[in-house]
Amino acid sequence: MDKQFRPFPPTELIDQAEQEEAIRLAPAPELKEWVVKNWLTVGGELHNPDHDHIAELLHDNEEFLAFAWASSAAVSKKRMVLGQCEKVMFNQGGWKKARQEQQMRDWFGFVPQYLITIDATYCEQANDRDFCRLIEHELYHIGVERDADGEIIYSDHTGLPKHYLAGHDVEVFFGEIRQHGVDSSVQRLLDIAKNAPFASETNIAACCGNCLVG
Repeated sequence: MDKQFRPFPPTELIDQAEQEEAIRLAPAPELKEWVVKNWLTVGGELHNPDHDHIAELLHDNEEFLAFAWASSAAVSKKRMVLGQCEKVMFNQGGWKKARQEQQMRDWFGFVPQYLITIDATYCEQANDRDFCRLIEHELYHIGVERDADGEIIYSDHTGLPKHYLAGHDVEVFFGEIRQHGVDSSVQRLLDIAKNAPFASETNIAACCGNCLVG
């Protein structure tokens, strides 16, 4: 197996953003290729069947998903945003819509259905575990519809999994837990946390290009 190296953002993106005192963005096709190889391919080092619907949708249409680097974090609701998955939708018309679509085509050669943007400055400094956790988190935002039995729902029109932009499994405040205790969703989170993570340090090292000592 060829040795892999984790993708790092282009240094010129960060340098130019610092010179301009602005946030700059750039397409990240190398990041998409690495994610597909390791997460969305059976036998990949970090393959997760929870994301198999993404793999199926990408197999049908490579334009389903794209990745981009942002030179630094964004701020939303007074919190740093290190990654963002969005369903690409243009709520404008006329020239505004044309300009937004042109930007996508200039970057990727197409207009993706979903776009995952990652903070380049964070990823330049993050360790492999934290970097992989961020990627995994954003992939989970591409949800798939399921029936009452947990089976994937397929579109009658396309024959492909029905997808949507998914929210977080658990939405709580620390103070809420302190005042009222844990609910069923938090309890499930605690139960999962008791188990060792599926993604081992060996798996992460194999796809990030680091050597394990010992």
